[in-house]
Amino acid sequence: MINKTFLTAIVFLYSIVLFVGCKKSSSGGTIIPPPVTTPTILKDASSVPVGVGISYDLFKNNTSYAALVKAQFDRVTAEYQMKHGANVKNDGSYDFTKTDDFVSLAQAGGLAIHGHVLAWHQNNNGTYLRSLTGITGSNPVLNPGFENGYTNWFTQVSATPPTAGTISLELTDVQSGTQAAKIVVTTPGPNAYSIQIVSDNFTVTSGSSYRLIFWAKAAANGQSLRAVAQGTTYYAAQDQPLTTTWTLYTFNFTPTENSISIKFHFPNAGTFLIDNLTVGLLSSILDPVQVNSALQNWITTMVTRYKTKVVSWDVANEVVVDGTGDLRTSSNSSGSGGDYFYWADYLGRGYIANAFRWANAADPAAKLFINDYNLESDNRKLDSVIKIINELKAAAVPIHGVGLQMHININTTNAGIDNAFQKLAATGLFVHVSEMDVRINPSNASPFTSTQALLDMQAQKYRYVAESYFRNVPAAQRWGLTVWNLTDADSWIVTGGHTDFPTLFDAGYNKKTAFTEYIKGLQ
Repeated sequence: MINKTFLTAIVFLYSIVLFVGCKKSSSGGTIIPPPVTTPTILKDASSVPVGVGISYDLFKNNTSYAALVKAQFDRVTAEYQMKHGANVKNDGSYDFTKTDDFVSLAQAGGLAIHGHVLAWHQNNNGTYLRSLTGITGSNPVLNPGFENGYTNWFTQVSATPPTAGTISLELTDVQSGTQAAKIVVTTPGPNAYSIQIVSDNFTVTSGSSYRLIFWAKAAANGQSLRAVAQGTTYYAAQDQPLTTTWTLYTFNFTPTENSISIKFHFPNAGTFLIDNLTVGLLSSILDPVQVNSALQNWITTMVTRYKTKVVSWDVANEVVVDGTGDLRTSSNSSGSGGDYFYWADYLGRGYIANAFRWANAADPAAKLFINDYNLESDNRKLDSVIKIINELKAAAVPIHGVGLQMHININTTNAGIDNAFQKLAATGLFVHVSEMDVRINPSNASPFTSTQALLDMQAQKYRYVAESYFRNVPAAQRWGLTVWNLTDADSWIVTGGHTDFPTLFDAGYNKKTAFTEYIKGLQ
């Protein structure tokens, strides 16, 4: 039996504790433990950038979509708009209208931009790239490198006001040889041809297709000249914006006469250098020199245009084949035609290193990434990507990070996720979860109905990826985590024809269980 005196003592002590716990502070308020709160904003929950891959059209035209992106994320990746096929036209010229708008909208929304993608085998303008065939026959252009000055060329700076400029020879900055044409346009004339250089006429076959190949550069990126093939009545022209480095340009034409000349007109102010022209009949075989130049020009133009506006780029994307770890080519990949173009078919393994070098030269401040998928489930592929990284580092190629796409599903093993993070972190590079989504219907069952149990499994997988990232990637190497697409309705998996629910938000912009668990993992 409990002694009454002992019981009284216990009650007394409890009263003291209760009194102390409830006593008021000096300010007169009762001390109440702070409530436990769960963050509701992804970007506020994380010490690293939290990104999302988005649709330009939805971001521009759907206010609910745009508002949710701006509220939850601090970095965006364009799902399509910054790819080759979205910006390069069939003749090789560029149209950056929509991409400029995307960048402006993102900046206005306070969002950092991760550029995607510079060298990939998909989403290219395949029509243009497959037109880069070689040429046959001897070069009919006399003195094509201006080594004999302007012999075999006519030059003109019109006296008609307001035309002002000079035509001279460049003796130092040449593409090859000892001389190049130098045209300085101070004030353009009333006509594009007010300032021009014109080759002697040469013989062609009417109705046959030819290509002009020439090297050129300008004093400032974007300064444009006009290449012309012209006879008595036949006329074909191509306006060509230049870069500040010597670049190979091409111009295809099909004359309707048997005698023409090559002309360069200068309708815009600037300083232009031209060297080493060749004209020949088109062949059916792609020319590696032209393919290399097309890739260099694309990367240089794109990165230069958005210098300081895009903080990082996926430079080389999906360069390794699943299962084998081999370099991706048309012979070991299934896609062909359309927007497919395999750079390695024409440029070999070296195109990867060159892509990084060109991007770094265009914007030394931007961080440059190699990006691939299935690295958490395909060890051979993971090791092959790491081998490429080590080769690039050994060759002093400016590579700064590796992107782990993580298009995963509820059955992806946690051990595989840990392994990928650990191995990639060991490279010493930044590690970026670059395109994450989690499928709940990985077998593409149809019909398929979502269940809460499946959504709970998805949520735990999202959380595990975030927790594993922070556990296995050192703080100095964390570039951030990016999910791919905003809602289930705009997911690339769903718009591609599959029934699934792979994102953090449902079609009505509501937070899913995946959001709740993912934000816990980010903390």
